[in-house]
Amino acid sequence: MENKSYIVAIDLGSGSVTAAAGSKDPDGRLNIIDIVSKPMQGMSCGEVINIEQVTGAVRAAVGELEERLGIKVTEAYAGISGHDIKCADSSYFVYVSGEDHEICEEDVARLHESMNSLQPPEGICILDRTPQKYVIDSREETMQPVGRFGQQLEATFNFILANRGSLERLNKAFQRLGIGQRRLFTNAQASAAAVLTEDEKELGAAVVDIGAGCTDICIWQDNIMRYVGVLPVGSDAINRDIRSVAIPERFIEKLKTTHGYAVAARIPEEKKGQSIKIKGRTQRENKEISFYNLAQIIEARLLDIVENVVEEIKESGYADKLGSGIVLTGGGAYLNDIDTLFRERTKYDVRTASAYPELVNDRSLPAADDMHLSSAIGLLLLGLQESGLAATEEPLPEKREREREKDSSRKTADDRPAEDTRDREERKEERHTDRTDGAADDSSDGTDNGDGKPDDTAKRTAEDDSKRNGRKDRKKPFGGIGRFFKEIFEVVDDDEI
Repeated sequence: MENKSYIVAIDLGSGSVTAAAGSKDPDGRLNIIDIVSKPMQGMSCGEVINIEQVTGAVRAAVGELEERLGIKVTEAYAGISGHDIKCADSSYFVYVSGEDHEICEEDVARLHESMNSLQPPEGICILDRTPQKYVIDSREETMQPVGRFGQQLEATFNFILANRGSLERLNKAFQRLGIGQRRLFTNAQASAAAVLTEDEKELGAAVVDIGAGCTDICIWQDNIMRYVGVLPVGSDAINRDIRSVAIPERFIEKLKTTHGYAVAARIPEEKKGQSIKIKGRTQRENKEISFYNLAQIIEARLLDIVENVVEEIKESGYADKLGSGIVLTGGGAYLNDIDTLFRERTKYDVRTASAYPELVNDRSLPAADDMHLSSAIGLLLLGLQESGLAATEEPLPEKREREREKDSSRKTADDRPAEDTRDREERKEERHTDRTDGAADDSSDGTDNGDGKPDDTAKRTAEDDSKRNGRKDRKKPFGGIGRFFKEIFEVVDDDEI
């Protein structure tokens, strides 16, 4: 990047794209400089299906970030999901080179080099390689082999694999934008980097990021990332189910997150006999659904997701090693009692989480508190680790900061005379009105000025006020539209319908 004091991350989801810039604080925590999200079409569960729509959305998000910060983005860390992302383990060994059979750094490096030279099957790309364990002389298992003694050193690596065709389409999209990929991470890795505590990484935890089109799963245990998996179903499936009962799509997300429950049996008693009325533009367009029916629709689809998550955890081989249970994140985790549903069905401890507060500085806490942004913030955290970025208190060039401050001061100075002029005009008008009111009060009926002739002053003032009010009314012909959006959802008793 042109400026080495910050990094940029681009998170490509099925329904939105997020561009974020971050730097490292002097205390080592992430400073989120700015973050921009835009809706996006053209992606289906992490796969580019319409490159024009994808590049258009990314260009809009990155362009707004550049304009806000006065930067030019030429490279970024990218995050992607996809049902074709898989995990595979592979083992290899080398003979210890030293005469006294002491294992040294060179032996470990030779082992890593051998694993890095492994070629994936045709049509497959390797996204990441993570050592899982080292075994000395087929007996002693360790994660710290250097300094031990043995004749043979073996290692098992976990490989994250993706479809080559999907990655090539993604690379093509970035090339059209003129943005180089510093590294591509899976969203599952990124979400885990953002939400897990150090204790959870040690004791074992499965991060389940419920996105729009996919559900990403990442398992950590003994401070090692053990498994990554992706389910080709997300919260959009719930939205489609709700839409099937004739609810307009533009209302579904708010309806689901505001009034939906993941467990129908846990609906409050006072709501079990109530319905949500969705006001349309006309009486004919009004829609209605009961709390109970809405919860049943949500619960049925979530049960499908939960069952698939459980199967994925079993397939990982770590089902009995999750001491800290499951951590839910992502936009799909914004559902009442979703943690209860997962807890009841999986028998694990379950919590919902946004980015772990201790990983970011104080000014970044508002953004870190949004579960929609977990993977984007995780990409910044992974990027800081990967880049070795130096800590700084001023991530953007001081010159640009001063220029923005000058522009702001100039704008304030330019606005102040206009405001003062308006204030003087308003005070003058008030004094004129007061004098007019006083003259009107002095006359007995408001139409006589004392010499028997009608007084037109009050009449002219009333006409002027009417003209002014008429101008104001013409500026706001749709004054009721705000009330329409505020009253989209109305809770009513069934008995009243």
